[in-house]
Amino acid sequence: MKYWIIGASSGIGKSIAIELDKSGHDLILSSGNNNKLRKTSLGLTRDHLLLPFDLSRKSECIKNAKIVINKDINSLCIIYMAAAYSQNDYDDYEKIIDVNITGLLHILSITKEYLKNTSEQSKLIICSSLVAYKGLPYSQPYSLTKAALLSLGSSLSIELRDVVDVKVITPGFVKTQLTDKNNFPMPFIMSSEKAAKIIINGIYSKKYEITFPLPMYIIMKCLQILPNFISNYICSVIKKTTG
Repeated sequence: MKYWIIGASSGIGKSIAIELDKSGHDLILSSGNNNKLRKTSLGLTRDHLLLPFDLSRKSECIKNAKIVINKDINSLCIIYMAAAYSQNDYDDYEKIIDVNITGLLHILSITKEYLKNTSEQSKLIICSSLVAYKGLPYSQPYSLTKAALLSLGSSLSIELRDVVDVKVITPGFVKTQLTDKNNFPMPFIMSSEKAAKIIINGIYSKKYEITFPLPMYIIMKCLQILPNFISNYICSVIKKTTG
């Protein structure tokens, strides 16, 4: 199996690339930042194919997806880790939506049928977030994209059951360049290295959802299950107390 990591130049995607490289897997690494992607590649033990491209450009997404599926491989694992985020989301909402959702749809428009017809079962791993379970204040465009990815993963998992192994990642706070922008408390935050190991273990498991950390998952699921007037009140109280 060949692994195509989209969003491999930093954060969790970079840590996943490092872990899979250590295990001797063949990788295709993509990112919108060519310089960072090359730096990531230099830190790996083996040579891998680098495909830098801009996820906000449909033509580039389609071109590079065609390059990947034209490789002679028996199965493919697409790991979509790319994410754009800003606390000033209404300045960047088009980029956030393009990178977080539309870029993946462009890629799936080319790779979906290919994944269904590989000689061995292929995988599609989509990184959503625990924020997808409950709309929280601030960063609305980012939150809505993660909710969309959760729904997309569910739809594909049902449609492609027993044909393509579809999984969704729903992490809590992970220390990356994205979360370094936050100026609010981030409970149960963990390193990208630890997150990557959990994700890789999940990729090889039979479970559909790869979620962590457990305490944050329980909190977010409870907020999702509670009636909105209760969960909204709880979130508003937390917002006031945290500033």
